[in-house]
Amino acid sequence: MISDPKLIFYACISKEMTILAEFNSVDSDLQTLALKCLERAPALHSMFSHTIRERTYTFLLDEPHPFLYFGIFDEKMERTETMWFLNRVKEEFKCMIRNDPVKDFDDFSSHRFQGEFNPVFRQLLSPPVEPEQLNLDLKRNSSLDCSTRGKRIVSLPLLGKPIKGLKKKNRLSGEVNGDTRDHLMENKVVDVSDDGGCQTGPMQKNGGYSGDMAAGRQKAKQVWKQQVWLVLMLDLCVCSVLFGVWLWICGGFRCIDY
Repeated sequence: MISDPKLIFYACISKEMTILAEFNSVDSDLQTLALKCLERAPALHSMFSHTIRERTYTFLLDEPHPFLYFGIFDEKMERTETMWFLNRVKEEFKCMIRNDPVKDFDDFSSHRFQGEFNPVFRQLLSPPVEPEQLNLDLKRNSSLDCSTRGKRIVSLPLLGKPIKGLKKKNRLSGEVNGDTRDHLMENKVVDVSDDGGCQTGPMQKNGGYSGDMAAGRQKAKQVWKQQVWLVLMLDLCVCSVLFGVWLWICGGFRCIDY
């Protein structure tokens, strides 16, 4: 995944000197510079990278196919991200030409796949979504929904108009009932959050992982024992053969007498 898409200045897919699709985020002069770089592309390298003047120029060749993947990046960009990006471009392009009816590789014209490849560039260069921020937004929306539901229940109007003498009494009883409901709801929430089922999820997961680890160690131990016995049997066979050859050459144990 690209941590900062702004570090990618230019990228293209070419067949010799013909650019089939490109991405340009800075200016049109980069296309002219890219053509000059494609003229001097190393022929005996599957991957070549060169950094100069705070820019990194990277070539990725797809032999035996006649396609070249080239990019201009900021020197601050990690090499792993650079190679990940170019390899993703290569895989997407290979999938695209595999499904394209054009079979003659010599018949590709300039920017032949520009329209089809623009969505691919946008997808690869889209900013990454932070999982923590996504979870925080989901929790915040969930809490807002719960609070909204609670307010709706409390704000429901009573049907009919209470008598003045009973107004204060009903208000007090309503407050008591409301507190009781709130208390019960809080107890339910606590029970749900402290439920054994919720807590046993990770424990069961960890327990299953520990069991798998123990089974893996036991299997590795058995394999190791089998390999040791196999080596010992091979050594025994080799020693027996050598001993038999020695007895055959010496005609028994006559060599010991000498």
